[in-house]
Amino acid sequence: MTYAVLLILQGYKEWTESLGSDREWLIQLVQSRLYEAIQSLSKDYDGMALPLRYDIQLVLLPPDIDIDEFTQTLRELLMRYSPTPIVIRACCGDVIEAINRCSKDLDIDYVARCEEYEPLVVAHADLNYFTESTLRDGVVNSYIGIMSYISHLLKNLKNKALVQYLGGDNVVAITSSRNMDYVVKVMTAYDNVKVGVGISLKPREAFAKAAKALTILRREGRVRKYHIIE
Repeated sequence: MTYAVLLILQGYKEWTESLGSDREWLIQLVQSRLYEAIQSLSKDYDGMALPLRYDIQLVLLPPDIDIDEFTQTLRELLMRYSPTPIVIRACCGDVIEAINRCSKDLDIDYVARCEEYEPLVVAHADLNYFTESTLRDGVVNSYIGIMSYISHLLKNLKNKALVQYLGGDNVVAITSSRNMDYVVKVMTAYDNVKVGVGISLKPREAFAKAAKALTILRREGRVRKYHIIE
């Protein structure tokens, strides 16, 4: 089980509409600053922040942290950056399950407790020869290629994993041990894709292990499509 902490910008729609027409540059600046602040704090708790949809961001945390301390520290931090009040909802469970549970009553703070411990699985996909294809086919075509891959994952994984684009040719699917085999199968169904899988109670460590698994695959010469580090 993992803490899934949703950070909701309350009144986000009203704030954006109050900025006038020439607003998108400011919205992007504010969102990126919030994400930077959230990520900087989350790493200190062995967690990992994901922008999700930016007006609602996500932090994954180990089940054994002091969740009250984290949420209080986070709230105090974001008061310096957020243009709107922040609602914090922390649920525990499989990632998708916990997010869905926390998605109710998004205008009310909520903190649950983790009573069971289960490792988080991070499957990190990396497209082979992405730099070469970008130089050969152009930036737009390579961008379309990674978006097509993400579309494939979203269509086939649905409630099995949370899919997040990390930039470049990097995509992660975050899931549980019981869904890992299926998730890896879907992710490696594409040609020229390799997947590093990291497993840990600590989300930051799971991401690190997944990256290390990708490094091993590269050094082997891409002879395998995936590698798992527990």
